[in-house]
Amino acid sequence: MSYNDSVTRRMALRLSLSAGLAAGGSAMAAPPARRLEFWTMQLSPHLDDYVLGLIQRFEGLNPGVTVKWVDLPWAETERKLLGAIAARSSPDVVNLNPQFSAKLAEFGALADPEEHLSPGERADYLPAAWEANRLAGRCFALPWYLSTNLTLINKRLLDGKLPVSHLDLLAAAPSIKRQRGAFAYFPALDGSSPLETLVAMGADLLDARACGAGFINSRGAEVFDFYRRLYAEGLTPRNVVSEGHRKAVEMFLSGHVAVVSSGMQFLSFIRNNNPQVYRDIVAAPQMRAAGRKPGIAAMNLTVPAASRNRDLAFRFARFVTAPEQQLAFARRVPVLPSTRASYADPLFTAADASDLLGQARALSAQHVQAGEVQVPPLRNYNKLRSNYARNLQAVMLGRKGRDEALADVGRQWSQLLGCQA
Repeated sequence: MSYNDSVTRRMALRLSLSAGLAAGGSAMAAPPARRLEFWTMQLSPHLDDYVLGLIQRFEGLNPGVTVKWVDLPWAETERKLLGAIAARSSPDVVNLNPQFSAKLAEFGALADPEEHLSPGERADYLPAAWEANRLAGRCFALPWYLSTNLTLINKRLLDGKLPVSHLDLLAAAPSIKRQRGAFAYFPALDGSSPLETLVAMGADLLDARACGAGFINSRGAEVFDFYRRLYAEGLTPRNVVSEGHRKAVEMFLSGHVAVVSSGMQFLSFIRNNNPQVYRDIVAAPQMRAAGRKPGIAAMNLTVPAASRNRDLAFRFARFVTAPEQQLAFARRVPVLPSTRASYADPLFTAADASDLLGQARALSAQHVQAGEVQVPPLRNYNKLRSNYARNLQAVMLGRKGRDEALADVGRQWSQLLGCQA
């Protein structure tokens, strides 16, 4: 989700949250109502029965408690939440992503789950998923559902050994273009993908103090060279600098790209839109350098600090993210649980040789259990991401030299991360 980090917006955010938090603090003097408001993002109508069933069971276990469910479009959630906090009508439990949650946590707008859940309760979650919701040492959310990318390969276009790393793919790219008339790869430059690829290729995102970029070195240079060669030698489509993941999937779907990094959820889309390409797909592990863990992404449940019912809100968030609830959720939609116990179910281990989606789910489950969040919550995340992507594009287009671009990134990241010397 996008978030404008301009000075004006930051001031508005600070003022809005301060007003809402002050109001929430004064409201705590009154006995809290036994009513919760639960916000999610785009789960209705296809998951109405699941969410309403959760609510009904929770209310049955907690007599006198009612839960109001509000489902919002992705694009509206941030604005509406800020408005609700400023208007002193904060919801009690909200589904967000870690980067926007971190922005709220920076201003003290989210309650800390570690003050409400016991160590034993926290241990139910995968450690990497729990740590995905931490900023400056403080936790700000419970992990809910997870996702991870796989390497989806069109075996008709890529003969021989499957690529283990991005450099393997670069080595195979000229023959794919020469023999098949196709491109090896469409590296998406939108979202967090470029930063995740940077880490997967063996570079460190941050320096040892987390006060600057950790890739202004030979590792980062190797990553920039990888992108520059792909583009300069015509081994990736020219529109890679202007279009992102959606275009990558589209070109893979049409048989013009041999390899794409994407989640298992896109396999159903491919199967429905091009059954021939679907029959040619192999789901392989994430391409990554030796010693690197698979990357994962997390969605979470937050409790705004302005909630009048924090203990009850965390009890509900804990209920929603319990292993049995997450397993039921994963049976309905292609997501992965954040709880350890859920993975004992055969859903994540058993896969027939002819069941591509089942194989992809089992491989994704392995990634999630062994993986890490490669791009953790960061201050000024959107600016950091945009600065990196712009410099990477400049190198690909020949507008900047590699070393000049890395130096520019290094200077800007040190300023944006805001550490004191």
